Amino acid sequence: MLRVMTACLICLLPMWAFTQSDVFKGLAEEMTSAEREASGVEELSGAQQEFLNNWLRDRFIPTGSNTATPVAGVQSMGAGTLTDVEQEKAIEAEVERRVNEELAAAEELEAARAQALTEPFDATIAGNFAGWSGKSIFPLDNGQVWRQRTGSSKYRHTRGDNKVHFKKNIIGLWTMTVLSTGRSVGVRRID
Repeated sequence: MLRVMTACLICLLPMWAFTQSDVFKGLAEEMTSAEREASGVEELSGAQQEFLNNWLRDRFIPTGSNTATPVAGVQSMGAGTLTDVEQEKAIEAEVERRVNEELAAAEELEAARAQALTEPFDATIAGNFAGWSGKSIFPLDNGQVWRQRTGSSKYRHTRGDNKVHFKKNIIGLWTMTVLSTGRSVGVRRID
């Protein structure tokens, strides 16, 4: 039965013609006998045909032009459909809600990053750490990437411990200190 109704709906699409006419007279009058036979509409009971007619009117005819009465005991599926203007407003509201949600999440992330860049913290240098010489880059286990600020400082690290401490110095620039040796270098965050 569902297949018959689906075939009927597919045969009737597009429903553009319904919107061009003020009144939809029903499938029996709108379709030729060959179309009714091919779509299987004739196999539907009278109540099913009436329900389908009402559904098509509610779904595809602009509000105000539906003169049909609903089938007794059956709630029309199209009764809850929105007009084009209402749908557009609903879509705009949903887009605005999602954009605001994403903006709030981005602001929260940025605030967390900003706070992380004002307070001292400990981290571990990811990968092999052999010290610094010139413009060395230090990828950290927390995803941050830092770079040596000056090229004049050099240090060869031979111990296996890659734990470091970051803090701002007196003038507000960041310093990275290797915890196992106490050696420090000026750094700036690049990612």
